[in-house]
Amino acid sequence: MGQNADIRRRGWSSSDAVQMLPHGVASYARTYQDGYVSTWHDHPRHQLVYAVAGLMMAEADGTSWAVPAGSGLIVPAGTLHEIRMIGRVELQSLYIAPAEAGAEALSACRAVTVLPLLAGLIAALCAMGNPWPLPPRAYHLGQLLLIELGAAPESPLALPYPPDARLRRVCDALMAAPGAAQTLDHWAELAGMSRRSFTRRFPQQTGLSFGQWRDRLRCQIALRAEARGAGMERVAQELGYASRQSLQAMMRRLG
Repeated sequence: MGQNADIRRRGWSSSDAVQMLPHGVASYARTYQDGYVSTWHDHPRHQLVYAVAGLMMAEADGTSWAVPAGSGLIVPAGTLHEIRMIGRVELQSLYIAPAEAGAEALSACRAVTVLPLLAGLIAALCAMGNPWPLPPRAYHLGQLLLIELGAAPESPLALPYPPDARLRRVCDALMAAPGAAQTLDHWAELAGMSRRSFTRRFPQQTGLSFGQWRDRLRCQIALRAEARGAGMERVAQELGYASRQSLQAMMRRLG
């Protein structure tokens, strides 16, 4: 009781203080305004950062992640990451002690779709406010959460950044002009590779074909614009689509 009381006196509502609690699974909820940036940092615990509403853009483990409402990002303990809030973001987080039974399922960084059962479990644990001593309901919620997190399907919106400097040059050029309509031969030439080498090397380093990578980049950009209330017809044109409907069809296909 003493440790918990001490943390409460010092303002245990901060995410850092919550991680000092004796709970195997601790919860934290907060609302952020558009533009807030949680700059590069890491945690001693595994984290699930879940967007109840709004959009988060995160970078971690060499990958850019779009985390729209209904999705979450698992960030393993000790992993440096940065999160930017796009629009007003309602966030719920779980901090899981690495020694907790079942926590090994959280040892790799990945974006997940938060299905209704998992969303309800997170909301229920957050609503309890990290009581101590731990009541049976909180304990069992935490255990069920770990099971459901381990089974959560991956979100398709990760954008891995290739380690090869030649491929990064192509990715940087595409990020600067995401609506560019150049051919595959053009991008291979920019990388200083043959078309065959480029189309083989790109998926080896990212797990995606060049076309898939470009679609995910455009989807991330469109999600950011949509979260900020931009007109989607104009966004579609800037991203090289004939219409808003064409852009949205691509986004549905990915989502």
